[in-house]
Amino acid sequence: MKILVVDDDLVSLNMLQEFLGKNHFEVFLAQNAEQAMQEVRAHHIQLVLSDIKMEESDGLSLLGDLKALYPKIVMIMMTGFGSMEGAIEAIQKGAFDYISKPFDLIKLLSLVNKAVKHVQSLGQDDEMDAGSLIEAPKALIGSSPKMVEVYKTIARATLSTSTVLIQGESGTGKELVARAIHSNSDRKSKKFVAVNCGALTETLLESELFGHVKGSFTGAQSDKKGLFEEANGGTLFLDEIGDISLGLQVKLLRVLQEGEIKPVGSNTQLKVNVRIVAATHRNLDEMVELSKFREDLFYRLKVIGLEIPPLRERKEDIAELAIVFLKKYSGKLKKKVNEISKEGLQSLFNYSWPGNVRELEHQIERAVALTSSSVLTSDDFNFTPVTGADQKLSNSGSSDQRSLEEMEKAHILSVLKQVDYNKSKASEVLGIDRATLYRKAQRYGITLKNE
Repeated sequence: MKILVVDDDLVSLNMLQEFLGKNHFEVFLAQNAEQAMQEVRAHHIQLVLSDIKMEESDGLSLLGDLKALYPKIVMIMMTGFGSMEGAIEAIQKGAFDYISKPFDLIKLLSLVNKAVKHVQSLGQDDEMDAGSLIEAPKALIGSSPKMVEVYKTIARATLSTSTVLIQGESGTGKELVARAIHSNSDRKSKKFVAVNCGALTETLLESELFGHVKGSFTGAQSDKKGLFEEANGGTLFLDEIGDISLGLQVKLLRVLQEGEIKPVGSNTQLKVNVRIVAATHRNLDEMVELSKFREDLFYRLKVIGLEIPPLRERKEDIAELAIVFLKKYSGKLKKKVNEISKEGLQSLFNYSWPGNVRELEHQIERAVALTSSSVLTSDDFNFTPVTGADQKLSNSGSSDQRSLEEMEKAHILSVLKQVDYNKSKASEVLGIDRATLYRKAQRYGITLKNE
């Protein structure tokens, strides 16, 4: 098959020409958008591999122009500057996929082969809908390959109405991902409603989700609309979905199957049109195996699955994140702190980050608040010494060697030590309210000092 490679870097062009040529592609080259348009017209090319940022051209503009003229053309976008905004823009403009440089050539070949099959299928299938270009919230930060994969899944999720299950450790930004999906979907003009399922008892959570009628239980002095009704037409974000009881799981499954809710104490079913985005830091696969989470609900929720990597697995993003937080808090606190020293950045890079991005943000805020210098150094950061257990967690990156309960207990202890047992700060870093912190401390036998 003919393939056009568009890049203003001659080294990349020649490398890709040689590699793809050896794999039985007829390769054409272009160094800018104008040349690319000429090559597509002259050789009837159906598959294009294009860089996004070029000195003389914008790859996304080329994507839009080519899709407008040739709706069935298939384009893979390459970038050395991965971002959520770029992935959403590329995929919603109709890109087949989006890959970050430097890339593994074997993975690239696999992606190109998938694109070839897609080209062949377009002879029978309907046109791809490119969707409309929507500006994304600049909340998620990082251009590492793992984050680029997250951005691509977000972009594809915006074009769907299916349920989404976001999995990842505390502090990785699960709610930011949920908001990004909502604000770039066709439901963006409707409400985004969030609830932390782990912060409420079963009775209160059922009432919050489905509403209740007057007199249905002690204290129900009037009818109350539930969050499903409040989010009607929009998105309901169910955070910490792994904490809900089996009884409530049955009721939630019924809503997903029937599109109806029944307020507590009522015999009336109400139709609702709500997209569910759920999130958890727990290992739901393991909970399903232990019969702690319903398998049918798990698969209903995980139509689109998205795993957010912990910060220790994308350390190449730390410097970018740190600089963004530095600018944020130097402005917010009205302090002229405009740099992090080289050894300061190295200390951030060497730390294991059990609290993930939220912990990094807290560290930068604290450092800016306390420093008397315009440059942050390693002395400005207050890291909790890494214990053997913490190091094991950092190195494993999974629950293979430790139970979920042990991991959570170690993480809570680590954060408490880091913030000198300030319960408000600990709750903020952990992403839970104080009531949940007290409940988890009691469960794990953790003593909260200075009570």
